[in-house]
Amino acid sequence: MIRRPLGSTGIEVGEVGLGTWELSGDVWGAKDDAVSMAALRAALDGGATFVDTAADYGQGHVEELIGRLWVGGGAGGVRREEVVLATKIRPECMVFAPAPERPITEFFRPEWIRSELEVSLGRLRTDYVDVLFLHTWSRSWGHEDEWFAVMAGLKEAGLIRAIGISVADEGASDANVAVALGQVDVVQCVYSVFQQEPEATLFPLAAKHGVGVVARSVFSSGALVQDWGAQPDFPPGDWRATWPQEEKRDWFAEQRRMAGEVKAAMDGAAAAVPRHEFCLRYALEPAAVSVAIPGSANPDHVRANTAVSGAGALPEEARRQVKQLWLDRRIRGTYNGSG
Repeated sequence: MIRRPLGSTGIEVGEVGLGTWELSGDVWGAKDDAVSMAALRAALDGGATFVDTAADYGQGHVEELIGRLWVGGGAGGVRREEVVLATKIRPECMVFAPAPERPITEFFRPEWIRSELEVSLGRLRTDYVDVLFLHTWSRSWGHEDEWFAVMAGLKEAGLIRAIGISVADEGASDANVAVALGQVDVVQCVYSVFQQEPEATLFPLAAKHGVGVVARSVFSSGALVQDWGAQPDFPPGDWRATWPQEEKRDWFAEQRRMAGEVKAAMDGAAAAVPRHEFCLRYALEPAAVSVAIPGSANPDHVRANTAVSGAGALPEEARRQVKQLWLDRRIRGTYNGSG
């Protein structure tokens, strides 16, 4: 696994990590914990070091699963210090895409941040996390500093190693003010063939200030790598069957249409490259990206994802074609769930 610096934190990470939302056992449908644990182990065995989770994934259940990795001195040989562990503080009001008018006090009071971290540490069975993210952010909070004071205090106390902001799906540049002010060590954002905006907004600023970037939703919740039929056909309990379409009526049709255009470009310019590899190689090409975190609860899929590390840049014609689709506005980032 190729290693990359996580910005200027002094932490190195495998360039392909693991997103764990799919292990939650609620909004992705029922999951077998034994299989989920096998997926975690598959990631680590494949050289991944960065594991991303959140307090809201399964209402803490995924944090508990991860904590089992090092129970009893390291079940299966996993030591806590071998894993770069990130978790997220959920917003107190449970709104993950804040309107600019809503104040930060509804989301991340200092007391809330401290208490939520304490609970997460207990579930994770550790005395520190490597990156603590706020699970969302608003572009209107750039003048706020109480959140930063408490996070800096947690960092000084050794409870966290790095301060992070996870921006909303359509908020690629929302954390730019915090980046420029030196308040944040790591930013997590949606970055994929569908959502290329960070290349022009976040990435140059992050590189200038030594801020690490975690790229999520690289498969756009499966649209880029799965063959979706004309109508939604997702397992019971899968969020993709319900609430995205309540928010945006054309969500499914648009994801399917855009995926068709991208898949045509993939097949035409790089027929030998599997779709998951194409998407990961695209996401890993910018030097500003520290780690991409494809999510899966399937151990075989996880192994296939970690194996992409080191594959290098896409063929020039393939990248040119998907870039042109973006420039022509044939593909645009659309609401695909908070991860």
